[in-house]
Amino acid sequence: MSVVSEYPLWLTLLSFLLGAVYAFSLYYREKKLELSKRLLWVLIFFRFLTISLISFLLLSPLIKRNSETIEKPVIVIGVDNSESLVLIKDSTYYHNEFPGQIAAFIKKLQEKFEVRVYSFGDKLSRNFNGQFPSKQTDISSFWTEIETRYSNCNIGAIIIATDGIYNHGSDPFYAAQKITFPIYTVALGDTLLNKDIILKKTIFSKTVYKGDSFPLEIWIELNKCEGASTIVRVKKGAQELFKKEIRSTEEKDRIKIPVLLQALENGMQRYTICVDPMPGEASETNNAHDIFIEVLDSRQKIALLYGAPHPDIMAFQQALDGSSRFLVDIFHVSKLPLNLDQYDLIILNQLPSIAGVSNLAPVFSGKSSLLFILGSQTDYNAFNNLKTGLVVSASRSAFIEAQAISNPGFSLFTMESKEIPVFQDLPPLLSPFGAYQFGPLTDALFYQKIGAVSSRLPLIMFLPSSEKKIGVIAGENLWRWRLSNYIQQSNHETFDRLINKIVQYLSVKADKSFFRINVNPRIQENEAVEFNAEVYNAAYELINKPDVNLVITDKNNNNFPFIFGKTDKAYFLNAGQFPVGEYTYSSSVTVGKNTYTKSGSFAIVPLNVEALNLLANHNLLYRIAQAHDGQMVHRDELNKLFQMISTRQDIHSVSTVQKRYSDLIGNPWLFLFILGLLTAEWATRKRYGA
Repeated sequence: MSVVSEYPLWLTLLSFLLGAVYAFSLYYREKKLELSKRLLWVLIFFRFLTISLISFLLLSPLIKRNSETIEKPVIVIGVDNSESLVLIKDSTYYHNEFPGQIAAFIKKLQEKFEVRVYSFGDKLSRNFNGQFPSKQTDISSFWTEIETRYSNCNIGAIIIATDGIYNHGSDPFYAAQKITFPIYTVALGDTLLNKDIILKKTIFSKTVYKGDSFPLEIWIELNKCEGASTIVRVKKGAQELFKKEIRSTEEKDRIKIPVLLQALENGMQRYTICVDPMPGEASETNNAHDIFIEVLDSRQKIALLYGAPHPDIMAFQQALDGSSRFLVDIFHVSKLPLNLDQYDLIILNQLPSIAGVSNLAPVFSGKSSLLFILGSQTDYNAFNNLKTGLVVSASRSAFIEAQAISNPGFSLFTMESKEIPVFQDLPPLLSPFGAYQFGPLTDALFYQKIGAVSSRLPLIMFLPSSEKKIGVIAGENLWRWRLSNYIQQSNHETFDRLINKIVQYLSVKADKSFFRINVNPRIQENEAVEFNAEVYNAAYELINKPDVNLVITDKNNNNFPFIFGKTDKAYFLNAGQFPVGEYTYSSSVTVGKNTYTKSGSFAIVPLNVEALNLLANHNLLYRIAQAHDGQMVHRDELNKLFQMISTRQDIHSVSTVQKRYSDLIGNPWLFLFILGLLTAEWATRKRYGA
């Protein structure tokens, strides 16, 4: 410890000189005090010391302290806590013996090092409980934690014990490239191909419509089952809907089974796909899988009206026919159905038209949403008179070719980022050339790119309306987009997906109820069930003063009551995790004299990814260790691993010296000392007559 100041040292000597001069000048020729010579010198010393210290403090002195800390090397251990380790034949070892072995290894390390223990699976935890509950394995999350938390620490080594199987997050080898510390890997799991039947994958539509037949594709993997046969079944409850015998012909065989099922009931339907087990299988857990399919009661009905034949009509029809969500009826405008309100959306291809079809009052006055496709046959005066929110000032012959350029601020529905360049490379549409007038609330999906100039004229837009949704495609020859999409990608999927999203947005009716509940209809078993709720008053203003109650009911009629938490203007509820199965919910809220209720259903779907691959990937562990100056050891070589780490010369404690400065003026003991000097001097002078 030392005292330093930002001022020169001679000023410190000057402060003591000032104290001496002041003290002698005060007591020189002092006649009032009847003091002995010895006591007089004591008072002179008190005054000298007081003035000197006060003068010295004016130089802002600092106390400098050097504190040394010894930082032991840190060993970070990550242990795989996922389900795949206990689905193999050796599951008893991992349940009973492995937790004790890893605990003894950690205790041994703690004698020489500071040890931090993590476990990873579907989430990262700061301990290892040895229960292996995780339904997914994300090894990259462990590397991310080390990179962010320990980058400036004295890390000696990292130890990761896993089977090398990952099914979530990024590739562990590349995720570990930013790690600069030695990495040792402990190889767990089984690398031998055992006799096993794995229900590898099921492909199905998550939403179908009542009365429809829907396909289901089942992929079965059979390992070391050559020559043997088994039976694949599809059940709905106790009812068996499908049964087929399959036979394996190779050591590692994969069989695809197509199934056609019938949707007979509304709501969330649970189907069980299972394969009869064989004797000697390594695991029967991966022989069965539940899927949940939402069966809707009705499709959205679409009417496509035209005044004259055009290839765009067929392009729209083909794009919508590929989806089970829509029923499309095509009419000539002269043969309109009597009840247009039965349709959720009416598409008007170049209507009103210059061919004499300009009166669309029955169409526009209805409740259905509208999608206008403008082109060379459109009567723009009649279109402007409809007061859609868009006014196009263009002559009959004024048209220009316009390519699509995306609007990054569009938010009514989501376009995949990989699709945007596809549309910007499609052929131009033939668009009306003139002035476009529209309100500030218009949402443009695409703008017009005319030649090399990117304009702010909308090509596909959606207009605000209090009564119905209105969309406008300001150009014809959409059939060229569909054809060009096939030339680029050998399919029509990108174009069809665009048309489906446009039609889906326009055909869905806006929810104008005073009470709204939103929950994901399918929730994985390792995820929490979360609800969002909104309550409106009579003026359609969001409120959140009244309490919102909710009851979740399972298949056994067990009730789980909850009360929503309140956010700024709405409600939120995290109901936690539920077992796999189907659930219904009922919610209610009272606003004034009115009580509003909402009900619905959701399904907790099983997450079986851990059972799909039980073959340990020790090659990955070897590559990680070799790339980071470490080694791979097997589970029974933990003592060997301890010796490797203990004998490394680059793993050692680090001594850190830290300089600390504190202000001497703020020292309370120095203040009390000066105060004591002054008090003693004052008391002595008072006693002897000063």
